[in-house]
Amino acid sequence: MKLVYYVVILFLISFTSLFAQQTFTRADSLRGSITPERAWWDLNHYHLAVEIFPETKSIRGSNKIRYKVLSEYQVLQIDLQDPLKITSILQEGEQLDFKRDGAAHFVTLKKKQVPGSIEELVVSYEGQPKEAIRPPWDGGITWQKDSNGKHFIASSNQGIGSSIWWPLKDHPADEVDSLRISVTVPVGLMDVSNGRLVEIEMGNGKKYLSLVCGQSDQRLWRKYQHRRLCAFWREI
Repeated sequence: MKLVYYVVILFLISFTSLFAQQTFTRADSLRGSITPERAWWDLNHYHLAVEIFPETKSIRGSNKIRYKVLSEYQVLQIDLQDPLKITSILQEGEQLDFKRDGAAHFVTLKKKQVPGSIEELVVSYEGQPKEAIRPPWDGGITWQKDSNGKHFIASSNQGIGSSIWWPLKDHPADEVDSLRISVTVPVGLMDVSNGRLVEIEMGNGKKYLSLVCGQSDQRLWRKYQHRRLCAFWREI
């Protein structure tokens, strides 16, 4: 009996010591906390427009973010992970200044934010996103070819967050009400992602696809909740 007692005590000491050694970085806090720069605005709609460049393993796009002002504040947090870079942030056509702190980008707004008003931002970005090494256990983009030599490209962001490949408010406390995703790919690739396909256009060697997802599409919406926008692009 004493042996069992000592084993339990040793286990508790080891567990407590391990927990005590766990430290959280500033990046962890900025990602997981409802910061003041997140708390004052409520998401309404995203329009993510992204172009895929398989040969260079890169992407370029923008996200139009519509939100409701809950309280007066003039700094807003947008999340986008390295190595992707935000190239510009606009509100009503005006260029806005922002400061980067890891994946968090703090945007200084020029227009006075009035409680109850609906506002929009357009965040443009580009670069080569983090590549997933062991998807889906490891987050990022997978750039592969099948046995026929055709491209197969996929996103994995369940754990690491959607900000691994597009800019957004990356926190589960605030879910967007609706989403439109517009994807441009080389002709021969097909986009498969959340949403209902509403438009396909082709020209200049490219294919443009647009999908919508909102609370009126309940079956699709359940798949999108918690920012789990996943997509893959398959050559056909």
